[in-house]
Order: sequence, then C-alpha cells, then structure tokens
Amino acid sequence: MTTVYRNYDVAKVGDTYVGQSEDDESLLISRSPSRLMTAIDQMWDCLDRGGSPAWFSGSSAIDLDVIDLTAKGGPESVPSETDPPKKEWRVPYWMFGFAALGVSAPVAFAMEFLRIDARIDVMMTLGVCAVALAFGRSYAMIAAALSGFVVNFFAVEPLLSFNWPSFSEVINIGINFAAAWVIPKLVKEEERFRRWLE
Repeated sequence: MTTVYRNYDVAKVGDTYVGQSEDDESLLISRSPSRLMTAIDQMWDCLDRGGSPAWFSGSSAIDLDVIDLTAKGGPESVPSETDPPKKEWRVPYWMFGFAALGVSAPVAFAMEFLRIDARIDVMMTLGVCAVALAFGRSYAMIAAALSGFVVNFFAVEPLLSFNWPSFSEVINIGINFAAAWVIPKLVKEEERFRRWLE
C-alpha cells in the first residue's frame, strides 16, 4: 500500500519504509515511519527557507537510520534572499489576554453568584493549559512554576509567606508541569497528522 505524504510516495517494502519524491528519483529509506515523516518534514521546511537539511547528501537513496536528523548547520540555516519570509501565525499577546479575561470574568462571576468555593490551584492549572496551547512548552513551564509560587504564597495559610508544600500542592505542581510538557507535544502531533492527511 502506497500513501502520499507531502509530495512523497511512501510505501512499506518488507520491514522498511521508502519515500520516493514525485519530483525526482530520490529515495528516503528508514525502518521507522515516524523517522521517515520527520525527514520529509525537515526537507520541506528547509526548502521553504531556500536550503536543504544538514544531513542531505544529494545521493539518490539516503538511509535515514544511519544519519543524525538533528544535525544543525549547513545550508538549512541560510535563508534564501529571493524567497519571501515564511509566515507563521501565532496568537498575539493582547488577543490571549482578552481571551483569558473573557473566560475568567464570567467564570468568576458564576462562582460568586452560585456560591461555589473557588479553588485557586485548579484555576491556575487551567491557566497553564491555556498558555501551553497558545504559546508552547517554554512559556507553559514558566507558567507552571509561577502557579506553584502563587498558590503557595497567596492561597495557603499563613498567607504571604512561603510554606513547605503539602502533598496536594506537590501533586498539583506535578500535574501542571505534565500539562506544560504534554499539551504542546499533542498539538505538534495533531498538526503533523493533519499535514499527513493532506
């Protein structure tokens, strides 16, 4: 069975996956389908910048299992002066702020109106998840650390002082860091799967 992924015909031959470019006769070969897809993604990303990956040798068949796909440098780091810059849409900070306000204000009003006890640790976890979705892993990790500080300093008795974290605080911090790590990975895999379907 052959599938098409980003202009490459991908087929399984025995226990090996082979990707053949539809534009030329070049082959990418690997025992891992995810490694093959990663190499194809790198090839297209570098072509968009006017170069080629550092591992690209120009030969007609490249065994991806014996090269380092994470190698830096080479033509891939030199953008073309004639190509327009690659546009990537990201959530603007002001839009994220308004969205957070638009969600948190009605939630706070509903909790007050319905007399629901507020749990600041749960609200901070929702914030970490939102940051992870909008801005990625680095910002989410910072948000997870800040949430642990805010809960311990402002919400745990005695207030406005650091306390030895309780078991529930440790669990909550662990959940926040897990969310900060996993959510961006899931978003990336979803984008990759969507590209594969195209």
